Amino acid sequence: MKRIHFYIVLGAWLGMIVFSGCKKILEEQPRSIFTPEYFKTTAGVNGGLTAMYAHLRRIYGQAYYYNSTITGTDEATWGKDADGNFKDMDCSGVGSILSTSYPSSVLWTEAFPSINTASGVIENASSAGIAASLIAEARFFRAFDYFLLVQTFGGVPLDLGAGELKFNTNPVRTSIRNTVPVVYTKAVFPDLIQAVADLPATARVTGGLTKTLARLYLAKAYLTYGWWLQNPNNIPTYPAANRTDPDGHDAAYYFQQAYDVATTGIENPGAYGLVDTYYDVNLGSNDRNKEMLLYADHTQNSERFNDGSLTFGSGGAPDNFAGWMMTWNYTNIRSGGISSVQREAEQ
Repeated sequence: MKRIHFYIVLGAWLGMIVFSGCKKILEEQPRSIFTPEYFKTTAGVNGGLTAMYAHLRRIYGQAYYYNSTITGTDEATWGKDADGNFKDMDCSGVGSILSTSYPSSVLWTEAFPSINTASGVIENASSAGIAASLIAEARFFRAFDYFLLVQTFGGVPLDLGAGELKFNTNPVRTSIRNTVPVVYTKAVFPDLIQAVADLPATARVTGGLTKTLARLYLAKAYLTYGWWLQNPNNIPTYPAANRTDPDGHDAAYYFQQAYDVATTGIENPGAYGLVDTYYDVNLGSNDRNKEMLLYADHTQNSERFNDGSLTFGSGGAPDNFAGWMMTWNYTNIRSGGISSVQREAEQ
């Protein structure tokens, strides 16, 4: 009898669970991802824009990626003590510059999520009556990231899974690289032109976006694309593409566009300008001087909101690691058993 009674109670208990569990459909309330509905609210747009500003530190606050912006140019190359972190984006023949090689992967990893977030804001915010100036910030960041990507890797995908320049919410495992001309003419130029039109002359937040900044990047993009069309050094491009403009313009046209936009920016600088001396540029207390058109600041009041330690720097993002990678290691210059050059103890 006891066993029968036990089975009856167990069966009733299971029945209650099954039938009560079928009465309601689980209603998800995402807390860690952006959704189209969220981007139709002011809070959602502000959250998306905050993430876009923050991703600047995850790129440039990364010590080794920051170094790559120097050794990846004709200004400097890797030194005696350099490892692969300093060689990856070097143009002397030792670099890789792949989405899977470090620190090139820093840009690849950080740019695409930011691009998708920007597309979410652009696609959904306008239908909710969000101010055009806020949407323009998203347009700037999308163009900013695509500009970095196309300069570094060549052509990159405009379709992240939901269509070209569309907000994607589903994971995908395939993509198609667009050509360099397509990235510039479909993504970079249109977004920056609209950003120039809609951004304010005075930044909404400290270090934030303005017309002056958008003009700077539009001029740089025109200049860079004009050089790509001209290709004076016969450098290959990826994926392979004819060096012709979809709109039928030549390099001279884009050089002129760059000049015109830059001139407008110079004549209408807003709150920006050159400081009086080179010393003032490098003075620690002048970190936020009038030459600084964009920065994602950090706080010293909270590690949580700083998104990094307040007591040490690891060299990784987003520490804003201040290591100066071009400090030469003179003490390793040797002609014998001792250092030919010694470093002064007091600096």
